[in-house]
Amino acid sequence: MKRKTILLLVLLLLFLALLPNYSQGQEKNEILSFTPVNKYLNWTEIEKMCYLRGLIDMFFYEASYYDPKLYSSLEATAKDMSIGQIKAIFDKFLEEHPEKWHWSAAGLFWEAMMELMINEK
Repeated sequence: MKRKTILLLVLLLLFLALLPNYSQGQEKNEILSFTPVNKYLNWTEIEKMCYLRGLIDMFFYEASYYDPKLYSSLEATAKDMSIGQIKAIFDKFLEEHPEKWHWSAAGLFWEAMMELMINEK
């Protein structure tokens, strides 16, 4: 009987030790469904380029699926661009719009690419 009581108390203490860590994570009220620009700006250059590679894939896929004419324009605009060039365009867009840094990086990437296409015409 003593062993069961000791085991129960140890498990109870372990549970109580983990409980504050779990509840602290719940209090942050952080939206995890998108990456805000503020977070993007703190990443290394490699992390930014990897993230942008994913955004480019998403951007082109959505355009090809939903609007083939838009996809053709995008392909013509970005055909010979490197990831470094696209990153420079996006970073310049972000520098010009610091009031939007709490917004979704993916949403602002879309906005930057659409602005690029409009300026290219």
